Amino acid sequence: MVQETNNSETVTKTPVEKIHTKLKFIKSERNGALISFVSQNPVNKIVCGVRQDSPYPKKIVIIDREIAHNLIVDMLYDCTLIPMTEVKNPKTGEMHVPGFIAIEANPVQFKATIQTNYIRGVKYNVEVSFGNKVIRFDPFRGVKETTKSLPACRAVLEKRCDIRDLLDVVEQFNIAANNLLALMKKDMTNINNKRRGKR
Repeated sequence: MVQETNNSETVTKTPVEKIHTKLKFIKSERNGALISFVSQNPVNKIVCGVRQDSPYPKKIVIIDREIAHNLIVDMLYDCTLIPMTEVKNPKTGEMHVPGFIAIEANPVQFKATIQTNYIRGVKYNVEVSFGNKVIRFDPFRGVKETTKSLPACRAVLEKRCDIRDLLDVVEQFNIAANNLLALMKKDMTNINNKRRGKR
């Protein structure tokens, strides 16, 4: 009696290599989708974000559909990337990875500092600095509504998701801005009174 046995082959898939890096996204001129670019250091093999006009060899990064609607242009994110499916290079015939897909993207949060800049009759502004960005409230010389109007400027600040302890920062900004407005009103009254007195 011969016993038949089925030898089942166990197929193990190689786990997809995940890459962690920081990226900013821009809008594609072709279709409006958010994209970014990365380059690999030839010495240490570290993959990092680069600008679109970078002279270094680079590959495109597209965003997974599930997270695409949550991202903001020109904001820094901690990203997890996976490589795209390999394709054949039509010139060399070799297989290569054309780019990467961002499957996770979390805003990098920066500690903010608030500074009041005041020179009587000359300068009145409050600056909120975080990362390499500055939100400025300038009721004296501001041109844009988001700069010269406190409610408009505060609304811009409240929408940021890359500021650590945002609620506290907004509260401290509000106090500093209102103190500045009171100071500016007092100064302008004194300056106008002196001008009237000279007449």
